[in-house]
Parts: sequence; structure tokens; C-alpha cells
Amino acid sequence: MSRLSRPFPLAAAVVALLAFACGGGDGDEPGASRGGGSAGSPWAGQAGGDAIAAVPVEAATVRRRDISSFIETHGTLEAENEVDLVGRVSAPIVELKAEEGMAVSRGQLLARLDEAELEAQLEISRVNLAEATQAWERAEQLNEVQLISPEEDEQARTRFETARAQLEGNQIQLGYTRVRAPFAGLIVARYVDYAEQVSPGTPLFRLSDFDPLLCPIQVPERDLSRLEIGQSAYLEVEAWPDERFEAEVLRIRPVVDSATGTVRVTLAVSGRGRLRPGMFADVFVETDRREAVLVMPRSALSVDSIGDTVYVAADGVANRREVELGYAEGDFVEAISGLADGERVVVVGQDGLSDGTPIQVFAVDGEAAVQAAAAAPVGEAPGGAAFGAGPGRTAGGPPAAAEGGRPPGFDASKMTPEMLEQMKERMRARGLTEEQIEERLKQIRERSGS
Repeated sequence: MSRLSRPFPLAAAVVALLAFACGGGDGDEPGASRGGGSAGSPWAGQAGGDAIAAVPVEAATVRRRDISSFIETHGTLEAENEVDLVGRVSAPIVELKAEEGMAVSRGQLLARLDEAELEAQLEISRVNLAEATQAWERAEQLNEVQLISPEEDEQARTRFETARAQLEGNQIQLGYTRVRAPFAGLIVARYVDYAEQVSPGTPLFRLSDFDPLLCPIQVPERDLSRLEIGQSAYLEVEAWPDERFEAEVLRIRPVVDSATGTVRVTLAVSGRGRLRPGMFADVFVETDRREAVLVMPRSALSVDSIGDTVYVAADGVANRREVELGYAEGDFVEAISGLADGERVVVVGQDGLSDGTPIQVFAVDGEAAVQAAAAAPVGEAPGGAAFGAGPGRTAGGPPAAAEGGRPPGFDASKMTPEMLEQMKERMRARGLTEEQIEERLKQIRERSGS
């Protein structure tokens, strides 16, 4: 869990606030509102606005850092060299010298087949070659004195060459009884057992070379202009979720697949001895980089809005800001406009906030705030300063009430179907289920009275 999403400081703060706000004096009755505030209202407090229930939140500081844009896609890792070694002759296995997971060098013996039958055939070939050699030599001598015809001499020579080729073929067949690695790599599969009868074409081992590893991906045609050979990238895999594996663009197929409208791009990956062929990977190909720009956590974006909105924590209240976003990288996003360096944006607890809502910050950048949950009296900002007048607020009281006694905020009654769908899409992007989205919209409608 990231430092910005640790629940402990906020959870402890909620407990403290509830204990402080609900404890009351000896004369308080359970369930009674304090000071005549509307029951169940988030702004319930003492008459005259002396008490305000500040919303506990966590915040993060907007900072400058480098950020990049990426083409994000998926791929499956492959080995550059991977082959199934198969039997070349028919014989039982008499020796296995390699197992799955074993690293082997080029030419190393992996298995041996029974060679007795092939040795016998080889011996027969030697005898046949010797006889053919003698017959051809006699034919040559007789042909010189014209005791045989030239045709008979040619037939003797042909029998000699056939016997010699047969011997060479049997020698090759005998060599196939010893299965050797064609290149250095790792045995990833053994298909046969000791004493098993194999035939030509029977799979014996799968040999794979893990250096380099390749990751083919499919990139939309529209992104082709953003790609080039040698471009930097990185991969993330489920087996090591907190690590990035460096990669680069190795090959770009020169044609576009007309059926899918994509281009096949092959990445060379530095697996560092951890990655394996067949792994599914999230792929990020870097296309541009901006240095020293304002960056904030993606979690600061409010889902209860149509545009890109955050809440800035300042002077004990939440200030609603419209922001323009740029590049996004991991959990962070670039803020092109709307924020300043060093400002604090609410990252936990912003759901349901309105502009000017009193807040109590209990953690900043994942670290617990200096103040305790109940250190500041209710109705005071952190540090003891009373909530003063400001945008959407009255001196010494809660945010100015909108029509119907509600704080100013988003008016759900003015939403068009297109605006509603935009809000839903933002919520889906934050991982909310359809049930959670409907519940959130219900809460928004209740707050705005629509």
C-alpha cells in the first residue's frame, strides 16, 4: 500500500472526532443535535455557528518532478531462441542427462538412445563397402586389358559409391542416438522418460534461451509516428508487482495489419534472471518526457464532478479547484494549470466535500500531522485560528448555505444526460462498481436537493 493511501491516520482521526463531537457534556442526550442544528446535517452545530464538524482528510503536497507520456499496452514474453528437440531415430532411451530447469551449454549431451541396432547396421555397411571396393578395383584392372566392357566397369564403380554413401548414412544415424543442445540455454520441458521408445519426430526436450527475452506488442496505427527503434520502455509483471523491467524497441514491423489496424512492435527486455517466457506483462513505451513540472497524486481527482477537479487544503477549509491535466504516469498526473508548487491537495476524504467545507488534515504525504485529532476546538481551524470569512463562508460559521439551507456545491438538478455520463465514466475510471456509482449519485442528489 502506498504511503498516500495508508488508512491508519485518517481512521484514528475519525474515531477521535466522533468521540469529541458526540461525547457532549453531562446534560447532552444521545442523538440530540448540538446547538439546534438540523439533525443529520453535516453542518449541525451550536446556535450561532460556534461548533462545526470538520471533515477529517489526508493531503498530499503538489511538487515538481519529471514525468513522461507512454503508450500503454500488454504483451506476452517470448524467448529469442526456443526449440523443441525431437527424436531422429527409432530407439529406446538408455540415459537421461538433463532435467527441467537445468542450464546447458551448446553441444552438451542431453540424452542417449540405444545404439546397438544402428551399430550392427553400420558394421554391415562397412563389410558391403569393402566388398564393393574390391569389386571395383578388379573391374578397373580387367577394363584396362579389355576383358570386360566399359559398362561393367561403370556398374562396379556405382556399387562402390552406393556402399560408401550407405556407410556414411549409418554413421549419421548412429550420431542421432546422442541428443545434444544446439545452443546454450535452459531446459524448460522434458517430454520423455527413461527406457521410453521414441521414434523420429517424438518431442524430447524444449530448450529456451532467456537472453534476450522479447515482448511483442500491438500498437494502434495512429501511434506509429511516436515509435522508433531504440525507444525506451519498461514492463511490469504480476510476479514482481513493485519492480520495473527495462526494455527498448527492437523491431517495428513495416506493415499495418489491415484486420486490426495495428502494428507489431517487438521489445527487447532485460529480465535480470527473473522473467520467463509466457509471462503476461503490462507494457509502457515512453514517447515524451517533461522535466520539473507540477505533479500531484491521481487519487486527488474528485469523481463527483464532470471536469477535472481537486480540493486544496488551506486555512482549515477545502477549496475546490478546476485543474488542467497533462501527462499521467503511474499514480501521478501532471497539473498544467490550477495549482501552485507546495499546495496541498486532499487525497483521502474528498468524496462529498464542497467548496469551503471545514476540514482537519490528519496526514500529509502519508505522515501523521503534528496536531492530534481533537487538539483544536471545534469551530477553529488547525492552529487555533477561528474560521473567518472567506469564499462561501460566514465569519465564525459554516459555509454559506445555499437555497434550502445546504452548502454551495454541485447542483445535480442541472446535470444533462451527457454530464451525468461523464461523471459516471470518471467514477468507473477510479474503479467504482455500478452499485457504488449509483449510491454516490444518490448522495449527490440528496446534497443538492434534487
